Amino acid sequence: MDFRRKSSVEGIYFSVLILSITATGIEFEVSINVNPPAVEFGGSVGMNCSTTCPKPTINMEHKAGVNFIRTKGITWYHDYFPSVQKWDLTPACSVKCLDPQPKDVKEYVTVYNREISIAVLPEVLEINRTYRLECIGPRVYPNNKLILTWLRGSEIVQRDSTSEPGLPDEDKRLRNVFNFIASRSDDGQEYTCLAEVDLGSNTTKSITNSSVTLQTYAFMDQPRILDKRPKEVKQEVTLTCEVSNVYPAEKMRVRWFQDGVELNSETTRPNSNTVRITAALTPQESGLMEIVCMADFEKYPSIPSKNTSAFIEVYAFSSPEIQVPTSQEGNLVNITCHVLNVSGDLELRLKKGNDILVNGSSSTGLTISHTVEAQAKLDGQQYICEAELKLQDQSMTSPVIKQQVGTLRVLYKPRDTIMTISVNSKTMSGVPVETTKGDEITISCKSNGRPSPTLEWVNPSNGSNIEIGPSGFLHIPYVTSEHRGIYKCRATNQYGVDEKEVDLRVKGLRWIILVVAVIAAVLLIIALMALYWKYSAHKRGHYNVQNAKPNNNLQIPNGHEHQQNVPLKNLDP
Repeated sequence: MDFRRKSSVEGIYFSVLILSITATGIEFEVSINVNPPAVEFGGSVGMNCSTTCPKPTINMEHKAGVNFIRTKGITWYHDYFPSVQKWDLTPACSVKCLDPQPKDVKEYVTVYNREISIAVLPEVLEINRTYRLECIGPRVYPNNKLILTWLRGSEIVQRDSTSEPGLPDEDKRLRNVFNFIASRSDDGQEYTCLAEVDLGSNTTKSITNSSVTLQTYAFMDQPRILDKRPKEVKQEVTLTCEVSNVYPAEKMRVRWFQDGVELNSETTRPNSNTVRITAALTPQESGLMEIVCMADFEKYPSIPSKNTSAFIEVYAFSSPEIQVPTSQEGNLVNITCHVLNVSGDLELRLKKGNDILVNGSSSTGLTISHTVEAQAKLDGQQYICEAELKLQDQSMTSPVIKQQVGTLRVLYKPRDTIMTISVNSKTMSGVPVETTKGDEITISCKSNGRPSPTLEWVNPSNGSNIEIGPSGFLHIPYVTSEHRGIYKCRATNQYGVDEKEVDLRVKGLRWIILVVAVIAAVLLIIALMALYWKYSAHKRGHYNVQNAKPNNNLQIPNGHEHQQNVPLKNLDP
């Protein structure tokens, strides 16, 4: 047999099935040709029986009940079937030539319809679960001519066929079942079941197909309430619920309910797999409050929703109050700590740092106190009023603790006045302070006391060019001899006075002149000594004798001595 497919699947197929079965004999051959080689039930087909016998006797037979139109020639018969209504179109052609023994040829014609279906899957598939895609192919006779193929997109994932031709009156459909594990990549993926008939010679003809688009989801974890700690009555709190490992997160809906009433909430997605919802809530009554976090896929009603509930304890607990009166040094101070409104087991503590001074317990309200003598060293000391509420369910959280801090203020006279002295921008230490005319002096004065002391300078001189500023500041930009003396800083408040003084000494010009004179005398002595040594060296030098008489004294060599009373000329001036 020789088949050729002349066009695409979507077009009209024009092909010629050449069914050539040769009956070998001495003188002739017989063959059957079918066009098209595969015909749809209800469609039209032509069958041709031909022979090489020059003067044949041709007999072409069909199944009973088949209507056809015949045309013929000397060596051929052509039967045309305008509407195929039988599944078995098996033509039989018998030819007699010179030999009285006929030659018979018989061939099956593929008949099909386009009925194809895919078994119904769930609306949405859960990721990591196994599912089956089942395709039921069209009716084809013979059955072994049908090929069913599952395509994932354009990729072939499974192909199936049968080797059994079946019976023409038996409607036995081919099924292709593809088992797979749903994954995230299957979300929105199209799977297609393609039905083809085998035309032989590795040629197929597509007759029909059916597709399905999958939707997948992941919803493994229950919603999780992030904070179940007790809440305080009439205090706004934020409820947070989170659903993790969910897909697709953008289709997940999470809602808050309090006592059956849905709360206004805000949804965020911190990452592609997590949905988080927050809601603001202000409990109005103490006791147990039930909250529910519910999650579902609104667009997939077939997926069951999941919810998590919790009972949160709501308590009444007003902040503790502390009273620390301001007192004068030496007096007694009564420090009080109290809580007025509380529901539950209360422990009240008055603390100094980490040390507990006094404590007590109650179930409604409580006041405790502590007495201390006011001292300057205690000024600024902090005392803590600490209230601890023990809740019913201690497994959920540690005890609720509230604190208020009070500061002790002690009134006392000025003390600990300290001066800072700077000469020419350099800090000086020690007294008295030695300065020189022209120096720049800055003195700052500070003092402790409550109320803060008033600072003033008591200047013993009437020196000019002294700048006195606020907060104990004194500045002399150019020191002269008239600035010397005792400078006193006086700190004053209503409880007393404290003073600090500094002795400022200024070195005069006489001392400077004396130093200059001594230096000049030393330099003069050095100059005189230099001249003396130079003069002595001159007398020991060489001389030239001018107008000298000849030396007749044999005891004195010529040229090395000279006679007295002869003028001399110094050779080394």
